[in-house]
Amino acid sequence: MPDTSCSLRRLEGDGNRFLLVDHLAGDSVGDPVEHARQMCADGALGIDGVLHLDRDGEGRLAMVLYNRDGSRPETCGNGLRCLAWHAVDLGYEECGSFELSTDAGSARAQVRRTAEGELEVRVSLGPIRIIEPVAVEGPVSEATRVDCGNPHLVLFGEDLPVEEWGPRLSRDPRFPGGINVEFVQVSAAGLRTRVWERGVGETAACGSGACAVARVAVERGLATWPVRVVLPGGVLTVSPCEDNDRLWLEGSVHFVDDGTL
Repeated sequence: MPDTSCSLRRLEGDGNRFLLVDHLAGDSVGDPVEHARQMCADGALGIDGVLHLDRDGEGRLAMVLYNRDGSRPETCGNGLRCLAWHAVDLGYEECGSFELSTDAGSARAQVRRTAEGELEVRVSLGPIRIIEPVAVEGPVSEATRVDCGNPHLVLFGEDLPVEEWGPRLSRDPRFPGGINVEFVQVSAAGLRTRVWERGVGETAACGSGACAVARVAVERGLATWPVRVVLPGGVLTVSPCEDNDRLWLEGSVHFVDDGTL
């Protein structure tokens, strides 16, 4: 059984589903690594990882994420959007602009309330930097390594075998800490993308992955800003941020449910 009896909220960002442990509300778990493994173990909750919300030493909202296997990624675009939504929903922050901290550094959130009362969230990720081309012995001959604060490998091609090459490339010894892998097809609807995330497996969406894909596609002349990244869980929109080398990530956030475990 899970090692906690705290309140947990489930949130979804375009198919990425997370549990959120709200330390600002007094909730906590004994061992966050084992807790994440237990929560994700049988797939019953349909989550990709567990978000932890707190404040850092400077008073900024702080996000820590534990993946399905208990690993701790540096950042997560959709996780940040869910966390910012939650913070405004509960009154920790007002609509407008505020900073969040991650293991990869700070990010900026902008939250607005629509005329219908819905919250719309975008976050700035980055810097998003193209590192180098990488030779691939697989579905294509070359991929592009991108640093989004966390590592990504972007491949373009038709009918790419994600289930076979996702885990193989993600664990390639050239990337000792593992790497997230994006498989992209260019279409009239946008950049159709499937993502294999280190520590998780294939996910319905990946925010930092969408930023990596957009940066490479624009650099190669395959897309222009703003970029629509079409994922199995929804559509993410990526556009340049006024902060140098950063990108805005926009998409939907949905409340799933609240519970106690």
